[in-house]
Amino acid sequence: MNNPLQISRIRNTSKFSIVDFNRLLDEGKVWDSEQGKRFIGSDDNALFIAFWEGKAAGFLTAHRLQRFDKRKAEVLLYEVGVHQNYRRRGIGKALIEEVKKWATEVGADKVWVLTEKGNEAAMAMYRSAGGIEEAPGTIMWVYKLNPKTD
Repeated sequence: MNNPLQISRIRNTSKFSIVDFNRLLDEGKVWDSEQGKRFIGSDDNALFIAFWEGKAAGFLTAHRLQRFDKRKAEVLLYEVGVHQNYRRRGIGKALIEEVKKWATEVGADKVWVLTEKGNEAAMAMYRSAGGIEEAPGTIMWVYKLNPKTD
């Protein structure tokens, strides 16, 4: 039996439907042609899309962060999302496995992600994918450079 789940790293826009991708994003966010091409064109960024029976079902974005020490690099798993109609099928976990493979390929020794303790679904997914909660109580500080953007 064929696996209904296929995951692709997107390197150009001919590989996916932008309309279908936009359905995966949080309300109010859409693919911007210029920024999107810049994102997927960089070797230090990764966009993975999960397709369930050929339909866009989830995505993950990540950034390779170059270091100056012997660790060389690490990867920030920036965002992962699975459409509500496709949840609880292992798609999020499979996307995390793909980013872990990519991180190894680009010389990173760690993948990390931030989430809120109250986001129980995310906490469960990260745990099921082998994640280890590090430094409980860590706080993220944000410096907004343009108050008009999120």
